[in-house]
Amino acid sequence: MGSSVMGAPPVLRLAQAAWLGLGVLTLLWDWLAAPLHNGSWLPLIKLLPLLLPARGILSGKIYTYQYASMLVLFYFTEGVMRLFDAVPASRWFAAAETALSVLFFVLCLAYLKQFKNKRKP
Repeated sequence: MGSSVMGAPPVLRLAQAAWLGLGVLTLLWDWLAAPLHNGSWLPLIKLLPLLLPARGILSGKIYTYQYASMLVLFYFTEGVMRLFDAVPASRWFAAAETALSVLFFVLCLAYLKQFKNKRKP
């Protein structure tokens, strides 16, 4: 079940924006700030899990949102761990990653709530 971008509920559009924001942040953080200094292949490895479900995220597919809600927890964990970095710029990126991952998770649950089966008493 997908929805068009124009007719999409606001919670879906915000979730999509948070997901895309995580991708942009990953590129900016690892290519510009390079906290791990491992060359250009690391951002691609970190970006791959965000790119794989991108089509389903953008089309509003329920199954994609179900598994992406769990996938985003890896980015949350990384953000929390890097909040304790010694470099102040890295802490700002970590805070942004943590905030975007929490935002996506909450919005994802709000979006999926409308599809939850209602149990009969």
